[in-house]
Amino acid sequence: MTHEPLRSGPLPDVTLADLERDPELERLTQDTLAARLKLSFSDMREATRRLIDESPTEPRLLFFVLMSDVIFFLNFGLKFVISPTGDSMSDALPREFAGAIGGLIVLCFILRTASLYVLSALVAGACRLIGGQGTWRDTRAGIFWASLVAAPIGVLGALVVTAFGYLAPIMPIFGEPILQMPAQLIGVVAFVFLVSAAVAEAHRFSRTSPVFISFSVFTVAVLLAALYVWGYVRDAL
Repeated sequence: MTHEPLRSGPLPDVTLADLERDPELERLTQDTLAARLKLSFSDMREATRRLIDESPTEPRLLFFVLMSDVIFFLNFGLKFVISPTGDSMSDALPREFAGAIGGLIVLCFILRTASLYVLSALVAGACRLIGGQGTWRDTRAGIFWASLVAAPIGVLGALVVTAFGYLAPIMPIFGEPILQMPAQLIGVVAFVFLVSAAVAEAHRFSRTSPVFISFSVFTVAVLLAALYVWGYVRDAL
């Protein structure tokens, strides 16, 4: 048995481009939470499609909801705790303050989570009636992710409203509703738009605008009903 002699000379030039890429590793490095959020703000339908194609588990979807609940809680905390407006609770008695915070936690983490599940079921059923092709899981994935993407925008609006409240004594124009109302509603508008895009993609609708119009009408009706109920309860108390 003979061995060929070792050949002397320069080693071949091997670069990283010659190495075989692992598709799974590449996907994990690219689809970070920050990258997915960035994609959602530029193309919510594409972000929703990628999420649905991954077949996310229920714990993962619930994680999206709970994360949005935390941000939603922060949003209300800014309005009711540190806001200098009449809604601030910073001067309330400790017992009243603790009770209000407890009620806010129940509202944000229990009622809001349950309402998103109910909303997803209603939307999935309505979309299926008009030709939608998505399942309840697809609808949940889109709505839950959209709620997380829209939540920071609501916090941004709350920060602007809080800043306007502190500036109003110095410059009364910052206390005018024409300036405060857009900041107060920006979170709702962002939620409706992002949810509309996510639902349209989940059910394979070619256009987002009909879904957005339907959600806008539904949201206005819910807000008016909530204002009516709140006024009735306040008068009764």
